[in-house]
Amino acid sequence: MIRKQKIAEFSKEPVYQYTLANKNGMELSILNYGGIVHKLLFQDKTGKKENRILSYKDIGLYEENPMFFGAIIGRVAGRIKNGTFVLAGKEYQVEKNEGNQHLHGGSDGFHHRFWLVEAAQELTPDRLVLRLQDKSQDGYPGDLQVCVTYTLSEENVWSIHYQVETNQPTLCNMTNHTYFNLSGMKNSDILQHHLQIQADQVACVDEKTLPTGSYLETKSDAVFDFTRPRAIGRYGMHGHKQQELVQGGYDHAFLLNKKQQDDLILFEKTSGIKVRMKTTEEAVVLYTCNKVTQAYPLEYGILKPYAGLTLETQAMPDRIHSDRPEMVVITKDKPYDSSTSYAFSIEK
Repeated sequence: MIRKQKIAEFSKEPVYQYTLANKNGMELSILNYGGIVHKLLFQDKTGKKENRILSYKDIGLYEENPMFFGAIIGRVAGRIKNGTFVLAGKEYQVEKNEGNQHLHGGSDGFHHRFWLVEAAQELTPDRLVLRLQDKSQDGYPGDLQVCVTYTLSEENVWSIHYQVETNQPTLCNMTNHTYFNLSGMKNSDILQHHLQIQADQVACVDEKTLPTGSYLETKSDAVFDFTRPRAIGRYGMHGHKQQELVQGGYDHAFLLNKKQQDDLILFEKTSGIKVRMKTTEEAVVLYTCNKVTQAYPLEYGILKPYAGLTLETQAMPDRIHSDRPEMVVITKDKPYDSSTSYAFSIEK
């Protein structure tokens, strides 16, 4: 079932919330602005139904969305060093919206666009299709036709499918910026959430959170070893040089090894909620909400460090400046196609 409700106006444009609901009571609410995942309701092991992601209390905060809550990120997720890149021998300059870097598609990225929403309930009551036409701008070459499909199955699986076509070579590396907190409790944090990531390597970053080109072997570094399930805060959030560079915690890309059926598992003992993640992407960026500069009111409590965590599936950050730049280059003959799913269940 899909419900539609007008909940706000941004710049005199109506903001609609579309809610997908399955027979088990799981609900996924999406905004036509930014393709934002506004709420994800799921019952815990006691039957209590609460929002399991971070949401602003004031809907108006989503217009600027300083923390990128729940948003579709593109054209390019993460940072592009110096806001420049070379493609087919030509140098391009894109907006520098974080110091000297380009971040999350710039100030007019996909998270700040109104998307055309198609909800063909009679044919696909579990699916919401969002479309966006992205004209060449802000230094990027090429016009894009972007399609993002959100699906909620009767088996409590939330899936995202990204499809992008272009009329000339350009960059594309998309993700979703939802912050999970499975406990659903007021003012709780994610330090006791148990996390398992099937990754043998994690990319090192510098003081600007740009990849250095070096990697840590996860099994040789306990702070970054999530190959077996363990509490996120088990080794603290400030004891490692790489944690200090991102203001305490994690803001790092884990290179997935694809050795198991699930790429990642997140579990919270109090609620009993487990999330199993699979993706076609090569990496997941774990961000533990370290860089909080303002205590925004949330649906539950206030925003603080470690209030939630993101699991941003994507190509490795700043791939265009790496040894494999082709990973983020799309053409007429090589469109962008990426999928990620999150399977929710209860462990009693």
